Amino acid sequence: MMQMLKERWQHFTQRERIIVAAGGGVVAVALVFLLIVDPLMMSIDKLDRQAKRKAKDSQELALVAQDYVVKQARIAKLEQHMPVPPAQFSLLAFMEEATTTAQIRDRIVGMQPQAPIVVQGYQETSVDLRLDGVTLPQLLALLLAIEKAPYDVQVHHLQMKPKYDNPVNLDATLKIVTYAKV
Repeated sequence: MMQMLKERWQHFTQRERIIVAAGGGVVAVALVFLLIVDPLMMSIDKLDRQAKRKAKDSQELALVAQDYVVKQARIAKLEQHMPVPPAQFSLLAFMEEATTTAQIRDRIVGMQPQAPIVVQGYQETSVDLRLDGVTLPQLLALLLAIEKAPYDVQVHHLQMKPKYDNPVNLDATLKIVTYAKV
C-alpha cells in the first residue's frame, strides 16, 4: 500500500503535490483540533464553571459559619442568664413577688402554671397570668419587675382589654416564660 502511494506521489506534478500536501495539512489540523484542542477547551470550560461554583459555595459557607458564630455567642449570652441546675428558680414564686412589687397582687384573677416542656436541651416553664381591673401604670410596673428578673424571663403573650364600666382599668392576660438548661 505504501509502495502504491509513493508511486502516485511520483506521478503528481508540482502543483498537485502542493494541493495534496495542503489538503493533508488541513485534515491534520482539523484532526488535531477535533481530537485534542476541542476536548481540552471543553474541559477547561467545565473546570472554570466548577471553580466558580466552588468559590460561590465557599463564600456561602463562610457566611453560614459567621452566622453560626454569632448565634453561638447569642446562645452563650442567653445561657448566662439562665438558672444554673443546682439553683432553684420558681417562676410562679417570682410572679407572685413581681405582682406584689407592682401592687397588683389583689388584682390576680388566675395564675396557672403550665407543664414544663423540654425542647432541644432547654426546659421551658410558663405561667398564664390573668389580671382584672389594673391600670396601665400598674401593668407597666409589673412588666418592669419582670424585666429586672434575676434570670431571663420573657413575656410571650400580652393581651389587654379596657373595662366597659371604666375604660381606665384594663383586663390583662399574660404568658410569662423562662428557660433553664437541662
